[in-house]
Amino acid sequence: MAEQKKNQGSPSSAYEAMREDWCLIDDIMAGARRIRACGEKYLPRFEEETHEEYKRRLAVSPWRPEFADALRNLASKPFDNEVALAEGASQSIKDIAEDVDARGSNLTAFSREVFKGGIQRGMHAILVDFPEMDPQATRADERRAGARPYWVTVAATDILALYIGMVDGKEAVVHLRLRENSIERDGYGEKTVERVREFNAAPGTVPEWVLWRKVKGADGKETWGEERRGFIRRGEKTTIPLALFWTGERHGEQMVQPPLIDLAQMQIELYQSMSRKEEILTFAGSPMLKGKGFKKPTEGTVSVGPKCVVFAPPGENGAETDFDFIQPNAANIKEIREDIEGIIADMKRLGMQPLTPKSGNVTATTTSVEAAKAHSAVECWALGLKDVLEQAFVFTAEWLKEEPTVEVIVDTDFAVEPFAQAPLDALNKARERKDISQRTYWGGLKRFGVLPQDHDADAEEEAIASEGEAPVPEIIIDPITGQPVVPPAA
Repeated sequence: MAEQKKNQGSPSSAYEAMREDWCLIDDIMAGARRIRACGEKYLPRFEEETHEEYKRRLAVSPWRPEFADALRNLASKPFDNEVALAEGASQSIKDIAEDVDARGSNLTAFSREVFKGGIQRGMHAILVDFPEMDPQATRADERRAGARPYWVTVAATDILALYIGMVDGKEAVVHLRLRENSIERDGYGEKTVERVREFNAAPGTVPEWVLWRKVKGADGKETWGEERRGFIRRGEKTTIPLALFWTGERHGEQMVQPPLIDLAQMQIELYQSMSRKEEILTFAGSPMLKGKGFKKPTEGTVSVGPKCVVFAPPGENGAETDFDFIQPNAANIKEIREDIEGIIADMKRLGMQPLTPKSGNVTATTTSVEAAKAHSAVECWALGLKDVLEQAFVFTAEWLKEEPTVEVIVDTDFAVEPFAQAPLDALNKARERKDISQRTYWGGLKRFGVLPQDHDADAEEEAIASEGEAPVPEIIIDPITGQPVVPPAA
């Protein structure tokens, strides 16, 4: 068969190489219904197993979302505190940070989606776009029209092709194709419209984009037709405003290994093991009745269950007859249960492994080490998030024709164990000895979760001061004795 001709919607070779891993992870994140719908892809059929029996086993196979739980846990780490802008950001940048995607998402909410997507698939991207305006429009014209830069979150699975090259002496994206499918109204129904947006950049030229749409011709064949095109005009800048966020191990321009792919494989292993356990428990709870010493009855049925008495017919040639049950050995059930517990324990360790601080060639980890303040993979990812957000603000400032001097604050102090007793004791003793100030003490209590993150030191000092200003009760003097009047006991 001849190789199909490539077109605008054709993924790159790097995309094709990662498709299987991304498909596995996305199926797992979709949950039990998607996994069961995949059938034999994730739960193989036994030899000689009938279709109906397989459907029954598939329907009752348990699903435990250990992978999704680990991903949510890791992805939430940098967001105990809000993602913020450092001092010095312009008012226009601050306004955009309150609604970065023009859909109501503030900087923290948008960053959370980027971070989770990066951990899930190994990469994510932010496209900084701008509404189409007349090339001669001034900044005042843009303000009157309400035009402003906005960010678009781009999943790795929507980046069909990504090629890096040199633009103006720096490494930058020179060709990009993004999938932009949408569901649109079709009378009283709906239809899926397939689109691909193509970007091209070259040294000394204004970056160009083309929006392609898949259309069906009169002959029934589908082709890609140009819907519209335009230019990315950011002053003298000639790069495509795409900021890339990586968490996995990169292999080339686009290929990446998702950091949790091994955990995803273990999730399927757990699913298959739990299916076996469920099947064995079914046999153990409903054992098969076995008759020996006589032929199978040719008429009637044998009722088995509560309040039923089974009588064995006479045996042939005086043979002893009896009924017995066939069921799994209890030791096998215990072994399978322990195997599942071991898989879950391994998954929890693997899911928390990126939180383990790295110090040289560490060969053993402990809970105390995991909770210690040190460099870890998740901290590296959080720093990578900071970099990609700042790069997106650079593109934003270019659209606004401002100096790109924005610094983003992302929390990386999440390796601290909440309510850890040893550091809290050290804080208390340091404060008692006056080695640290009251505000430093409060800051330490906030860090370890004793005080809320929105604790206001100024308001606290005012409250403490007001407690020391309680009104002094008025003293009444007896005019005859000249002594204070003692009020009667209540």
